[in-house]
Amino acid sequence: MSPSAGFIRLSNVGALPYRMISRIIVCSVALSVLCLAGCVQDSPPSSRERTVSLLLELLIDQAPEMRRTAVESLGKIGDPQAVDSILRLKHDSAAMVREASVLAMGRLKPTATEGVVALLRRALEDPVESVRQAAVVAIGEIEPGPQLLQPVVGLLRSSDATIRRAAVLALLQVDSSQSIPALVAAGRDSDAEIRQGIVAAVGEWGGATASPWIRERLIEDPSPGVRAEAAYRLGMLSGPEARDALNTAIAKDPDSGVRRWAK
Repeated sequence: MSPSAGFIRLSNVGALPYRMISRIIVCSVALSVLCLAGCVQDSPPSSRERTVSLLLELLIDQAPEMRRTAVESLGKIGDPQAVDSILRLKHDSAAMVREASVLAMGRLKPTATEGVVALLRRALEDPVESVRQAAVVAIGEIEPGPQLLQPVVGLLRSSDATIRRAAVLALLQVDSSQSIPALVAAGRDSDAEIRQGIVAAVGEWGGATASPWIRERLIEDPSPGVRAEAAYRLGMLSGPEARDALNTAIAKDPDSGVRRWAK
């Protein structure tokens, strides 16, 4: 293939509407990005810089599809200079752009500054489920430290169950050992799925000291899903007290799934 084969001659599209021209540019850029993402080490720095510069300009394009394509491409390229521009997309009116910006941030894995964590926290509170899910994935990629996780921990007290659920899933992804007291305090949430997630997070990051609380959940929680999670987590802990609690569940729990996980 000749060097010019992959480029669009814009002189031939002068009569086209602005939006169509923009779409052609985006498609051309996307093709360039695929090449850059696969062989970035072999690309001349000037070519990479031009591509990144064009993509940054497209982040403010009128069409949400183009903003989404641009931010996805920036995430694939992995250029750290894009972080500040992507942070501004947390206020974008289009859910598809907000979702793409959060996933791109996860790909970039920037230092977990207060601005980055603010983006992730806002995404966890987003009214659109796919954006909240993207935030959970990105938090797992970026792994904010315990202090910067506090805004996420605060979402456990949200009045919206979908936000509390997203916060629990996020805390399960990263080292939440310093957030165990807050998780335990939220452990009697009215939503069984959230309680199950809390038991999973406490079991994952709480260590042996979490055993008494997990044993309590195995005995007292009304939800079979929560009790099964507690049984599974206790099975990963050593100690006679954990084993006694599991044996009791095998003998007495009315749910077959809980009894199975307790074995």
